[in-house]
Amino acid sequence: MHFWRWVWTFLFCLIVVSVLGFVKFNQIKAAIAFGESFPEPSETVHSIVTEQSQWQPNLSVMGEVVATRSLDLRNELAGVITKVGFVSGGNVGKGSLLLQFDVENEEAQLAALTAQVSIAQLEVNRFAELIKSNASSRDQLDRAKAQLAVAKANVRALQSTITKKTLLAPFDAMVGLHQLEVGSYLSANTLITRLVSVSDAVWLDFLIPQEYANLAEGDVVQIHSDSLLTAVFTAKVIALSQEIDIASRNLRARALWLNPPKQIKPGALIEVKLSIGNNLNIVRIPSVAVRYDAFGTYVFILNKDKNGAWRATRRSIEVQAKDNKTAIVTAGLSIGQNIASIGSSKLREGILVNVASPDEGHAVNE
Repeated sequence: MHFWRWVWTFLFCLIVVSVLGFVKFNQIKAAIAFGESFPEPSETVHSIVTEQSQWQPNLSVMGEVVATRSLDLRNELAGVITKVGFVSGGNVGKGSLLLQFDVENEEAQLAALTAQVSIAQLEVNRFAELIKSNASSRDQLDRAKAQLAVAKANVRALQSTITKKTLLAPFDAMVGLHQLEVGSYLSANTLITRLVSVSDAVWLDFLIPQEYANLAEGDVVQIHSDSLLTAVFTAKVIALSQEIDIASRNLRARALWLNPPKQIKPGALIEVKLSIGNNLNIVRIPSVAVRYDAFGTYVFILNKDKNGAWRATRRSIEVQAKDNKTAIVTAGLSIGQNIASIGSSKLREGILVNVASPDEGHAVNE
């Protein structure tokens, strides 16, 4: 009697469990079917096809534009200004008057000394005639000649003073700014203005690390500036320092830049690029394709799966150089691979990828 009671109880529990399991199975099956009704997550990116390219390694340093001729104009003697012969920021020709100090006293003294020279010359001539007739001694003639020489020396000294108070342009130049006015008194060694030569060429001085000190005279460097220049220019190295600076361990070099644009002024900083090796076979890709994380530098390669869909695969690479547009890859990529470019930041390993308007590979390999 108790045995059948336990049997019926077991059968009842089995039926209840089976019914509940069947209901739960249908619920899970419906959830799976509902989930499968959604498409697989995917991302849309642009892509490029890698091609082999040539690349010349170079070194970029900053160079300073230097005028081929320049000087700070100072007065050697003190005095009062009587004439200003140039305007601020203007051009002056060689030999033109820049500044005239008051030389009225010196000119008066010069007139007196010139008269003394004439008198001393007459004395010399008179004693020379008297000697011919033995009416004078040789000693008197020598004294007269000495007095004549002294008088002429005094004239030259005074003329030198007048010259020092008359400042002339030593070469064709552009002048700086000034606040000079007629009647102003300037003490000796006052900075008057700066003269910068008017020339079709400028120097470019730059420093290079000691490991690249094999730069030679005649080598050509490239000149570039994002803010000042719209094109790349070239200059020729004309001089190298004979020793490496012991403080910075750099070598100073100077290049001659012919016909620079008018907006380039002495003192400007310009980027200088030097070739430092042989041409290398590289792969050039857009900079937006390069990704970084704690494990290094990588890109996403796009490969097709068995269904013909694009999938993203991470690939570690070595980047030799990089700018705002392109990156130079020396290892990790081969020719003909599809690389995710714009939108690569959205990808992860194995994700389904939609390739939108792929760029031509040669667009980044030119």
